[in-house]
Amino acid sequence: MIVTSCRRVLQAGSLGLAGFLPSAVVWAVVSSWSSVGIAAPTVDYALGLEPFQPGVAYDRLSAEEAASASIQMEKGAGGSAWVVRAADGRVLRAFADTNNDRVVDRWSYYRNGIEVYRDIDSDNNSKADQARWLGEAGSRWGVDDDEDGTLDRWLSISAEEATAEIVAALASGSSRGFTRLLPTREELEAAGFRGELLEALATRTAAAAEGFAELAASQQQVGQAARWNNMLAALPGVLAADGEQLAADVMAYDNVVALFEAGDTAGQVFVGSLVRCGDAWRPVDLPQLPGQSGEISEPLAFFSPQMPAADAVGPQMSEAIKPLLEALRVVEDRLVEAGPAERPPLIAQQLQVLQKIAAAADPADRSFWVRQLAETIAAAVQESAIEDGIERLQQLAEQVASDPDLGGFVAFRLASARYAAGMLAEDADLETVQNAWLADLEAFVKGYPKSPDAAEAMLQIGIAEEFSGNEEAAVERYRQIAAVFPETAAARKAAGAAWRLESVGKPLTLTGTTSDGRSFSLASLKGMPVLVHYWASWCEPCKVDIARIRELRESFGPQRFAVVGISLDAEREALAAYLGSNSIPWVQLHEDGGLDGRLAEELGVLTLPTMLLLDAEGNVVDRNVMITDLEKKLGDLLGPQ
Repeated sequence: MIVTSCRRVLQAGSLGLAGFLPSAVVWAVVSSWSSVGIAAPTVDYALGLEPFQPGVAYDRLSAEEAASASIQMEKGAGGSAWVVRAADGRVLRAFADTNNDRVVDRWSYYRNGIEVYRDIDSDNNSKADQARWLGEAGSRWGVDDDEDGTLDRWLSISAEEATAEIVAALASGSSRGFTRLLPTREELEAAGFRGELLEALATRTAAAAEGFAELAASQQQVGQAARWNNMLAALPGVLAADGEQLAADVMAYDNVVALFEAGDTAGQVFVGSLVRCGDAWRPVDLPQLPGQSGEISEPLAFFSPQMPAADAVGPQMSEAIKPLLEALRVVEDRLVEAGPAERPPLIAQQLQVLQKIAAAADPADRSFWVRQLAETIAAAVQESAIEDGIERLQQLAEQVASDPDLGGFVAFRLASARYAAGMLAEDADLETVQNAWLADLEAFVKGYPKSPDAAEAMLQIGIAEEFSGNEEAAVERYRQIAAVFPETAAARKAAGAAWRLESVGKPLTLTGTTSDGRSFSLASLKGMPVLVHYWASWCEPCKVDIARIRELRESFGPQRFAVVGISLDAEREALAAYLGSNSIPWVQLHEDGGLDGRLAEELGVLTLPTMLLLDAEGNVVDRNVMITDLEKKLGDLLGPQ
């Protein structure tokens, strides 16, 4: 049998389950409970353990669901384990002793019955020193050499995950997060690099490690709210062994771009080249961020052929593109300063140049430029800067239809452009336009079910179903997004929306940071009803709500119910400016990101204002209370004023 010792670490001042750290949990194996007189671990204890690494998406249960879960020891080929199962038999957690030394050395977490993450104690000292993502969560496998809770190196990481780590490192300013991606000299040698090529790579990676801290501190494009969205790159190629510079074949990407999103904005990080060292894809250069006009300071590629000498014979493709890139830079520089009347002709020039670049680009780079062209056309349609944008996108979609990834990318921009054009038309019938948009989205999801844009398309369909009153279909759609695209921003929003729609009667868990920098937990208000108000300083109806809430708070008495404001301003400065001239006497939570930030995602908040009313036990009474009904709802909870 496996039991737990009493040794565990709790967060200061807290006895909550979230404080348990798996590296400090020791579960001993004994022959029977009676021999030691220790009870089996409880479901609550087991569900309170959390992954050592942040950001893992795994099944979490409400208090009601946890009450129906069970825990028992199960034996298998890999040893004994305490296994937690939901009422329907799904595995939720498994804490195993894999080497029969009477101590747990593997903590596994599951999503939809499939293991998605595990902490591993490989040196059997009762501390997790490895973290591995599995199943739909990806393929990362990291090592924490000094067992301080932060990974020091990667045993395995995909190219996509490597670019996501680069975006995360820039967003957080973590030099460690970036440098652990870089290959060591030993790893480059093991991959097959030799001679001058090895020395060049070692020099580049050393410069990248040295320069990252300064880059992260000085750049302003990738903020804390930035989240990786996708990786743009042609197919990887093989650098063939030549017996001199390469002792073995090496797989590599050139011209890799990481896309990220932050609120309503999107951006790009130019990663350059990635090389495969063992099971890990690794960058060899410092990432670059585009300047004001979209330019970068150095060529992206390291492994592509170098520019020919001046006396080289014969035309070169790079020479054909070089003047086009310069022309694009000039046009985009002018666009930055252009007024509304000047923009349409400049955008027409921009599209003309982009089309020529896409046609002239090397096959390995063509996908990137086609995507740039599609994005620019779609943006021009939304700006009403061109009249033939839909036709251009249709032609582009036909040209790339044979490439599922590129075809899906262009098809989604085409659908979005059609919707924008329909909404901008002078005689627009909004219901007709909306129905056409939803039909386009349904067709897109059916035609490109694995496209990264399918998650956003499904989210838009789910939102439409929710707002039309078809909430059961919306919940089903939201859950599908969360299951199929678990690592996307759309999935986080969808999972929150599904919970919100089924939240009545359930306890709400809410934590955050107040506008003056203090930590806050909704649990601190247990014992009195609470109104949770999602708002933003740019939302005029929200301000009307605040005035009415203030009146009702004074009427009923501030000691009879509490109010928690959640500001979804994209930046803290906007909230601070509003509160500076408009004092609000209840707590305000804020995190950067606005409607795409964590506070909005956790409940899938889609529109403002949104209000939830909780009873004194913290359970949701009304998940979408209207300001006109609030007085009656409060009266039902509190009694007469």
